[in-house]
Amino acid sequence: MHGEVLLGVMGILMIATIVWALIQSKTNPVPIFVIVPIIAAVIVGFGPQDIFEFIKVGVSKTWSTAVLFIFSIVFFSLMGDVGLFDPMVNWLAKKAGNNIMAVTIATSLIAVIAHMDGALASTLLITIPAMLPVYKKLHIRPVTLLVIIGAAMSIMNLVPWGGPVARTGVVLNADVNALWQELIPLQGIGLVILVVFAGYMGMVEKRRGAGLNPTGEAALLDSTIDEGDNIGPSQADFDEMKRPKLIWVNLIITLGVIGLLCFTKIPLYGAFMLGLALALIINFPGAKAQSKAIKMHADTALTMPMILLASGVFLGVLSGTKMMESMATLLIGLVPEAIGGHLQTVFGILGVPIGMLLGTDSYFFGLLPLAISVGENFGVDGHSMAMAMLISKNYGVLVTPHAATTFLACGLAGVEIKDMLKFCAPRLFILSLISLACGAMLGLFTI
Repeated sequence: MHGEVLLGVMGILMIATIVWALIQSKTNPVPIFVIVPIIAAVIVGFGPQDIFEFIKVGVSKTWSTAVLFIFSIVFFSLMGDVGLFDPMVNWLAKKAGNNIMAVTIATSLIAVIAHMDGALASTLLITIPAMLPVYKKLHIRPVTLLVIIGAAMSIMNLVPWGGPVARTGVVLNADVNALWQELIPLQGIGLVILVVFAGYMGMVEKRRGAGLNPTGEAALLDSTIDEGDNIGPSQADFDEMKRPKLIWVNLIITLGVIGLLCFTKIPLYGAFMLGLALALIINFPGAKAQSKAIKMHADTALTMPMILLASGVFLGVLSGTKMMESMATLLIGLVPEAIGGHLQTVFGILGVPIGMLLGTDSYFFGLLPLAISVGENFGVDGHSMAMAMLISKNYGVLVTPHAATTFLACGLAGVEIKDMLKFCAPRLFILSLISLACGAMLGLFTI
């Protein structure tokens, strides 16, 4: 027998250890995601045969996203190399000049439009490659780009075809469109808050000295980046890759890939496989030139999928050992009776940190039903509990350390996960509390 309390405590310790190790950056994430879960599974009494079965199931859930990483990162990197984004980057940089707020606000609006389909991956795949070159040219930190996109996805993810609302509808046995109609006023306020937040982040970067001619901390950051870049391909290598005469062809290929992402049921990795194949043939005739183009981005294209496949070990162990369910039960059991009548507010406030621990499916299908049943014992309406937990948890979608989209964002932006978590998590947590307060004022849940 594997005691439920032991499983719950071990699950929390395992996740805390992984997050701590990722933030400390003492070792590559691959061994962290492999070794820590295996040790945890052994401690709670599972043998090699069980553990290897957990790993098999977990990795089977992440391999398709790993393939997506390989082809999407190489595709967008290649489009950058051949100069597809250069005209837009130069135009935006010229128009913005030192008006950094215009760029950050534009980022928030692009991310909102890109997230109309409710898919996190396609939002990242559209917004980051389009805006990252602008941020680099104006010496704005890539983590600023990520936190603005994260905030935009958080409020837009409340659409009925988005995952969280659909899951909440299933748990409540409620009409998803009816839930969304309740949330529309909050979304409207949230979009205003998003634009204000994006403008504020622009002011922060401006104070750091961002602009076409950087000063202060922005200038120091730029010199650091330049030194690091010398390790990889030289500027001459990148200049050699430019294909200004093929810009319209490359634009058509890119729009075609985005169209496949948004309007068809084709697997995401299939769209990028096709796009990359066409881009290589058209821009780089000959096997030697094509190999060189791919190798220029082999480091990033291999590193991120390896991390994601390794995280499958963690997900497999977390699910297979039943640690996930035990953690949810344990968290509910820790709630003092004195605050039972305000349980929805407590879980709303803790939505981001708990969501970071559990992940989306476990949060909505594991914790939410438990929280509703416990809350009802204290007179808390199930609908009120669900709304509070839904509103706040959404702000954790980009900073869940074991989610595929977190690594996709880091890979596309060239940001280490520890830097992303340190920068984005606190800011998104504050936004979740503001959104929660607005939800309470709109009467979406009782306090």
